[in-house]
Amino acid sequence: MDQVSMLDIATVSAVVAALVTVIGNIFSIDSRYRALMAIGIACVLWFMPREWGEQFLMALIIGLTASGVYSQVKPRDNQDELMRMRIKEELRREQEEQNRKQDHTPY
Repeated sequence: MDQVSMLDIATVSAVVAALVTVIGNIFSIDSRYRALMAIGIACVLWFMPREWGEQFLMALIIGLTASGVYSQVKPRDNQDELMRMRIKEELRREQEEQNRKQDHTPY
């Protein structure tokens, strides 16, 4: 068996974490079962024959990275967030105006 480096372990751990998140979210798997799913995925990836495992891991890394990058750059519907920000700004301005009127005395 080849030497196992910390980089190998870190890579498999990152892929397992990403897969658990993706699969768990897609199938709405309860969080208390996700640790068991992580152990199962890790076992499959770790005990896979080395020739297949390296290629499979590389494909997973590319796919997960691409989906993560896409989710960061894809257009999003931020209308609700923009509306909340506008409302907060209007409330802040109204509050400032009220404070200014209260502080302003004619004498």
